[in-house]
Amino acid sequence: MKPETARAAQDRILQAGRVVVVTHVAPDGDAFGSLFGMGQILGHMGKSDVTLACDDPVPEAYHFLALSGQVVNRLEPVSPADPFDLIITVDCSDAARGGQTLKHAWMESTPLVNIDHHVTNTCFGVENLVDAEAAATTEVLYRLALSWDIAITAPLALALLTGLVTDTLCFRTANVTPTVMRTAIELMQAGADLTLITSQTVNRKPFEEIRYWGQLLSTARLDGRVASVHASAADRRDGGYGVEGDASIVAFLNTAWEADIAASFVEKDNGEVEISLRAKPGYDVSRVALNLGGGGHAAAAGCTLGGPLEPVMDRVLQMLQATQERSTGNPPGQGPAGCGGGL
Repeated sequence: MKPETARAAQDRILQAGRVVVVTHVAPDGDAFGSLFGMGQILGHMGKSDVTLACDDPVPEAYHFLALSGQVVNRLEPVSPADPFDLIITVDCSDAARGGQTLKHAWMESTPLVNIDHHVTNTCFGVENLVDAEAAATTEVLYRLALSWDIAITAPLALALLTGLVTDTLCFRTANVTPTVMRTAIELMQAGADLTLITSQTVNRKPFEEIRYWGQLLSTARLDGRVASVHASAADRRDGGYGVEGDASIVAFLNTAWEADIAASFVEKDNGEVEISLRAKPGYDVSRVALNLGGGGHAAAAGCTLGGPLEPVMDRVLQMLQATQERSTGNPPGQGPAGCGGGL
């Protein structure tokens, strides 16, 4: 994003009284790292009336982060006499990704600052601090914090490094650059514990999640060079997994030598199908996701479609096979710079 955009967003924050920070549904480590990091940044800016919101609960894996116990899953409507002055979205490629939290009618007239790194970001805010060259939204926040003269304390550094570690799969994705590694080093020097982050978010899984992986892997199929797994709502419930998602198995599926693209299809309780997509370098699944109303990056994207499950799978797998055959992805480390270029 442009420096003047960062300054305009800073001015809006400083002038606001009540602020709500929202991250996306089916949150990952970058979503939580950005949510808790932005909450701390606002505290350093003197904001005392801050609400952190997400449709989904915070998993135990992220309870080690400061402010993890302060997230609300449903916003209560505020009166017209006492509205929020500002909405800040973090790691949301479009307003729909904010879920029910952003669908309150009383929020429509509230200014929104959009902070993100997805190449498919729709720039839905009055200020859009979007940099698609960043490896994670927490990397964008780190640069913003420095430009706003925010002290990088150990708890803030921990939240920001968590997003960077998890969104790069421990620095293994194609968008990891020397700048990303320098940022990680600086955050560690500020007090972030890399060992703690990896032990909490990468090296451990709940037993029910491991069982769920087994259930999903039993459905694994390979169509050309597109690998996929799926679960109906009934299968997920019968397996004892209560979360409406794929437990991040799609990244594992994408490690198959025989696949260039991987997809997971999980039917939610309301009949919608949550789709997660991954691609090896040289293939672009963000365009498929964007065409289906979702978004993301060339290598990682997703969307949600109305069911039933099997027709959705057939439709999307055909699109993915066509994408694989055309091989129309961005080269590793390249892509559009988002709404306004780098900071």
